[in-house]
Amino acid sequence: MSFQPLGGTRSPLRSAGAPRPRWEEKDKMKKRIILIASILVSIASSGLAAEKEKVCWPLHFAGVTLGISTDPQVARLLGKGLFRKSDGDTGGRVFVDKAHTATIHTVSFTDQIVGELTLSVGTGSLTKAELKKAETAYFNPKDGFGNWHALKLGSTEAEVTQNLGEPSEKDKLGGWVYYASCACEIPEYFTIYFTKGRITKVTFSVPAG
Repeated sequence: MSFQPLGGTRSPLRSAGAPRPRWEEKDKMKKRIILIASILVSIASSGLAAEKEKVCWPLHFAGVTLGISTDPQVARLLGKGLFRKSDGDTGGRVFVDKAHTATIHTVSFTDQIVGELTLSVGTGSLTKAELKKAETAYFNPKDGFGNWHALKLGSTEAEVTQNLGEPSEKDKLGGWVYYASCACEIPEYFTIYFTKGRITKVTFSVPAG
C-alpha cells in the first residue's frame, strides 16, 4: 500500500517500482548540475593558476622577432649598427638611439637567426667611436612590450605584475623570468631586471636548438 501526498506535502513512502515524483527528480538534477559546475570551476581555476605566469605571443621588440628574424633582416630594419663578430654563433649587433638614452643588443646563432635581444637603459661602456657606429634613427626606447605593449623601460614592479602577473621564477641576479606558453619544444622566455623598483633591462631569449 502506498501513501499519496496530502495538502501539497511530500510523502516519505513509495511502493516498489512506482515512478519517482517530479520534485525528487528535479532535486537530483539540481545536485548533478551543482556537482558538474563545481568540477568545471575547479579545473578552470587550476588551468589559470598554471598559466597565469606565462604569455602567449611571439617574443619581439623593435620589429625583431626572436627565433624567426635573421641578422641580415635586423640590419635592414635598424641599420648596420655596431657589429660584434664574437657574439653568439654568427655575431651580434648593438644599437643606440640618437639621444643615447638606451641600447639594443641582438645576438645571432645558427643560420644567423636572432636568439637573444637585450633592451637596456644607457649605453654601457661604449666608446665614442662605437657610439657613432651604433646610432640609429629606427630605435625608439619608448616602444613597449608585454601585453598590449603596455610596459617599457622605467615601468615599475607593480605595473609589471599588473600586466604579466607574478613571474614564473627569479634568476640568480633577481631578474623576473616569464615563459611563453606557445613555445613548442625549446623554452622561450624573457627576463626583466629592475633598479630601485623600475625596469632598467629586459632580455628576450630563444635558446638555439
